[in-house]
Amino acid sequence: MLNPWQDLSPKPPEAQQSGCLSITARIIWLMVGNLTLVMLTVIIIQKRAFSFIDVVFWVVVAALLLIRYADIKWLKGLGPDAQPATMKDWGRYARLLLILAGGVWAVVHVAILLFVR
Repeated sequence: MLNPWQDLSPKPPEAQQSGCLSITARIIWLMVGNLTLVMLTVIIIQKRAFSFIDVVFWVVVAALLLIRYADIKWLKGLGPDAQPATMKDWGRYARLLLILAGGVWAVVHVAILLFVR
């Protein structure tokens, strides 16, 4: 017998409890990776020229994209709404990261070329 007071509306999927690897991936792509990019940007400014640090900068960007992909695809990572993340979330993250990292990197190098002698 159905309970007339029972809520029969569909509920969104609940986020599952994250494992240690998922939490580690989330910490890396949210904090550690971004802090690393900031520190590499400071080093690029100090060097005042193209160097191996530029390559490391872009390797970190690629690593962040891969870690976020793995977080969503295999580790059941969460999206910004604390629901299971989708590849749409990865696409947004990838676009934002590439635009911001590329923009900062380009502005730093243009400023170095224009203002440093």
